[in-house]
Amino acid sequence: MNAYSALALVYDMVMDHVDYEGWADYILHIVELNAEVDDHAKTRILELGCGTGLFTVELLEQTSATIVAADGSASMLEWAEKRLKEDKKRVSLAQFDFESGWDSQSGAEPFDIVLLLYDCINYIQTPEGLSALFAGVKANMKPESVFVFDQSTPANSINNAAFFEDEGEQDGISYSRKSSFDPGVRVHTTQFEIATPDGVFHENHVQKAWTREEIQGAIQTAGLTVIKAYDGFSLDEAIDESERIHWVVKVAQ
Repeated sequence: MNAYSALALVYDMVMDHVDYEGWADYILHIVELNAEVDDHAKTRILELGCGTGLFTVELLEQTSATIVAADGSASMLEWAEKRLKEDKKRVSLAQFDFESGWDSQSGAEPFDIVLLLYDCINYIQTPEGLSALFAGVKANMKPESVFVFDQSTPANSINNAAFFEDEGEQDGISYSRKSSFDPGVRVHTTQFEIATPDGVFHENHVQKAWTREEIQGAIQTAGLTVIKAYDGFSLDEAIDESERIHWVVKVAQ
């Protein structure tokens, strides 16, 4: 099946280990350190790759901003809509692909903060795809806006091979996950088997482990400026050996 079609059924279970409250606190902290974005009702956030809305809930809790939560998967957005149905005054959902769907945002009011987390950028497989992402984000930013995104690096795939397999079960639905990494082409492949009362489904997820240098080059080529590149969830500067990098980016002046 297409990525995230069946996985939407078990996504919350798969991501149960993630501290979304702490992650949101960290993201908002590095935004405050690097941008003059006031936290008031006029602040607008575009959350790309919102999934089932788990991170969106924390943004609603920790800010007074209005949020557009976007994802390319209709199945994921169906779950997000159920989770966020009580917050329609502050959050709206949009379906578009962050690599190629930017035409749907043409003419929209620009955002103060744009977010792309959960390794989403690793789903982009080509330099042209990175260019399309950064061009789309730039077109929806103000001069003072910030774009914060994270990437999983080759070091993450190499150092964490022990966690390439896992499984879980809840409410009569189960999943198993097996991953592999090809260091030659830096491609990380994950295969999901999802068993439901309606049958067994298989999804194949392919991610590119971009290097720090490649991402930085794509940012600069797009006319954006790197403000900070943080190592993991710290305030330390990212290095080539970082397993995860959080980037803070602005429009080049």
